[in-house]
Amino acid sequence: MFKQSRFFTHERYQRIGLSAICIALASQVNFQTYAPGFIVTLSVFILPVILYFNRDFNPISLTVAVAVASPVFRGILLFISHDVDSHDNVIYILADMAFYLCYGLIYYLLYWRRGQRSNTTFFLTIVLCDYVANLLEVSLLTSFSHYTYQLFQILFITALIRSLVSCLLAFLYHYFQLMLRQENHEQRYYHFIWVASAVNSEVYFMRKNISEIENVMKNAYLLNQDLQQENVSEAERDKALQIARDVHEIKKDYQNVIRGLGDYFNDDTDTAMQLADILKVTTDYIRESIKPKFPNVTIEVHNHVDLMVPNHYYLVSILSNLIFNSVDAMEGRPSGAVIVSVVDRGSDILLNVSDNASGMDAETLAMIFQPGFTTKFNENGDVYRGIGLSHVKIIAQEQFDGDIHVESELGKGTTFTVKLSKKRLEQEADA
Repeated sequence: MFKQSRFFTHERYQRIGLSAICIALASQVNFQTYAPGFIVTLSVFILPVILYFNRDFNPISLTVAVAVASPVFRGILLFISHDVDSHDNVIYILADMAFYLCYGLIYYLLYWRRGQRSNTTFFLTIVLCDYVANLLEVSLLTSFSHYTYQLFQILFITALIRSLVSCLLAFLYHYFQLMLRQENHEQRYYHFIWVASAVNSEVYFMRKNISEIENVMKNAYLLNQDLQQENVSEAERDKALQIARDVHEIKKDYQNVIRGLGDYFNDDTDTAMQLADILKVTTDYIRESIKPKFPNVTIEVHNHVDLMVPNHYYLVSILSNLIFNSVDAMEGRPSGAVIVSVVDRGSDILLNVSDNASGMDAETLAMIFQPGFTTKFNENGDVYRGIGLSHVKIIAQEQFDGDIHVESELGKGTTFTVKLSKKRLEQEADA
């Protein structure tokens, strides 16, 4: 713990040193005003930005480092160029050091020590730091004489302009960072909705399969009972009983998986989502997903229904499977379009997903809703992994009291129409 703390302290001092050198180099970009040795430099534009984005810096440590580095650079350049004599050079260096030390002290007292900080307070503090530090520097260069009202005006206007530019740069960059972060969080949220929808759908059908597992276990046990009455070896009878036991263990493991996934992705505490937001989350995520393989496929959304959907994970599953089916049908085509439309039909809504892909023949149409049917295989010949159209139909029927129909024509495209009960859409999921 001690070594880690020492590492962070060393790392902070390194950053302070690098910042001081950058500010010192920037101070060489300057022009002289009002009094000999009094210059307006680029460094005073950079200093507030560094302070704003490095809140862990002690401002006194930073400005002391700058007060050492900047006059050294300036003094060396003035000495080499012979623009001023040695005495004036020392005066200029001392005035320069006083500027940065005064700046850091005021910033420390008025802003850095405060518990509550805001952009407004930061800006006002920077203006005051710049103004007072400039006033001190000019006073040292003029031996605390030759004060005029015009001098105070010039110093204040200079401080105001420099502070405005510096704070504007800092605030805009900070806002840009927040926008990027918000966009990143939004993408993560979309991904979570997507994953949660897929898992909830899988868990839904895993629960339904429990009854099938129980039937297998029951039949194995009954087979064992029947074999008791037959003239078969004890080993054969035990084999049937062992099958029943094995299936029972599989059922327990299956239930544990369901319970774990169900608890982790439990949507009981989730708030309902607007249908428009569900459409946006789903289509935006799919657009990003298909870009590498289908860059010229467009997805359009036309929504004419406004309602809240508590049980939104299942609706995302329905939408995503239908849209991906349409996109996959574009394989080998230079471009294509998928149109998603939602229409109000009184007590129901109609969700249509249409494409202009290759379409399906009558034989395929007759089989697409059969469990296990698929036309999609990967390059290794493995079946495409998804809940499938048969499960989409079950979700529409059981969760939303609806149904699904399809129309397709070879070479022209396919349209899936899902009828969903508006009442069921607006209800919480069944326990």
